[in-house]
Amino acid sequence: MNHIKKVILLSIISIIFAQSPTETVEGSHTLTKIDGVGIYEAIDLCLKQAIINGVFDYLNSKNDFSDEEKSEMLSKLAPVVEMCVMEPSIMDQTIDGNTIFIRAKGQVDPMILNSILGLE
Repeated sequence: MNHIKKVILLSIISIIFAQSPTETVEGSHTLTKIDGVGIYEAIDLCLKQAIINGVFDYLNSKNDFSDEEKSEMLSKLAPVVEMCVMEPSIMDQTIDGNTIFIRAKGQVDPMILNSILGLE
């Protein structure tokens, strides 16, 4: 019985430590709030785009995309960024009238991100 507990414990520990390390991505975005959009919704949209920009910058530094690939990658990132980025947080935020600026960061698992986007 003791041997079975040790095998199970070692299996769990190996699974925990086998996960690939995460990378920190940082990005920023400036948004001009339009009528009909609340301040919290505008901040949320700006945060999401700042994270998308950060993930794109990270991917571009690793893959050096052409202009055509850049626009294609940005369109792919928008719907999947919420699934790929862990612990998004606002590092800096400025609201000046209808203009919102956010600098944000988050954690990305490169293996998961590359597999979702179909990158090598």
